Amino acid sequence: MIKVKTTRFNEIEVDEKDVIELPAGLVGFPELKKYVLLDHDKDSPFKWLQSLTDGAVAFVLINPLLFKPEYTVEVNEAEVSDLGLENEEDAVISVIITMPSDPQKMTANLKAPLVFNLKNRKGRQVILNNSEYTTRHNIMEEVKKRSEQTQDEQVQEMIGQAKEATRATQKAEGQE
Repeated sequence: MIKVKTTRFNEIEVDEKDVIELPAGLVGFPELKKYVLLDHDKDSPFKWLQSLTDGAVAFVLINPLLFKPEYTVEVNEAEVSDLGLENEEDAVISVIITMPSDPQKMTANLKAPLVFNLKNRKGRQVILNNSEYTTRHNIMEEVKKRSEQTQDEQVQEMIGQAKEATRATQKAEGQE
C-alpha cells in the first residue's frame, strides 16, 4: 500500500494495483507520472485523477460521451503505442474539466483527452488535430443543446402520432 497525503482527500492509501502510470505525464505536469482514479461520489459521473507524487495536484475527469455522444478521438498507433492497447475497446477516454464557482460555466478540454488502458494501468494525454474541439468546451451548453434536440424529436414524434390518430379517426368515420 502507498500512503499519500492529499489536499482534497487527506491521507489516502492506494493499493499498488490501482496505480495508473502516465509515462509522459500531463501537459504542464510532465514530472508527475503516477496517479490513482478516485470516485467523486458513488453516483457521480466525475472522477478525480489524483497525483501520487504531489498530493496538491488532482484533476476532475469525465467521460466526454456523457455530454457529447459524437466525440471521437483519432490518434495514430505511434501516439498510444506505449499503452499496449490490443484493441479499441480496451481504451477508456476521459477529459479534464474545469469547475468554476458557477457550475453553468464548467468546461471540458476536448482538445487534449486522456486515453487509458485499464488492463495494464497506463495512460497518455493526446493532443487532437480536430479544430472543432477546444480546451474550454462548455458542458452545460452541450447538455442544453442535447436536451433541446431531444425535446424537438419528442415534439415531432407526438405530431406524427397525432397525424396518424387523426387519419385513423377520419378513416374510421369514412372521411378519407
